[in-house]
Amino acid sequence: MKALWTLFWQLCQLRRGPEDVPYSLQLLLLLGLLDVALGVGGQFLAQPDRLRIAVSLTLLALSMDAIALWGLLAFKKLQGRWVQALTAIIGIDLLLSLVALPLTLISLAVQPSSFMIAIVVVTQMLLVGWNIGLRGFVFHRSLNIGMLQGNVLSLALFLLNIAVSVQLFPELLPAKG
Repeated sequence: MKALWTLFWQLCQLRRGPEDVPYSLQLLLLLGLLDVALGVGGQFLAQPDRLRIAVSLTLLALSMDAIALWGLLAFKKLQGRWVQALTAIIGIDLLLSLVALPLTLISLAVQPSSFMIAIVVVTQMLLVGWNIGLRGFVFHRSLNIGMLQGNVLSLALFLLNIAVSVQLFPELLPAKG
């Protein structure tokens, strides 16, 4: 297990690629379940009254990742890389979610007007940017495209996920007025 966490940390540092991830459907499913549990748990901690939305958003994001990656790999006739690439994406997401969890707990413990909230928000934004960049790296390596193309693709999929989420759950937007 330590070797797996080390591998995902090395992926986060761009020292290893998705091709180094073990090809295992069982590992993919296990990491997927852990990622969903952590994603739902983190959102539930922040907003306990929105459990349905937390579950839906987490499953939507994972489904969109899996489908988009499959479609892109199929387009490039590289479907054999799907398990490793998706495992890499989920592993990276899981690791960064574990890093972000203390930030969620801190944001719940301090006053909303506290300076600490600004630090938490900026740190979370940096983690989101890091995640987008890492996914771009996985796309770059698994799709045989340039690094810039991988990052643009990653950003586009991130924005698509947000757009779909807001369309399905308009209550996520701040109230006007």
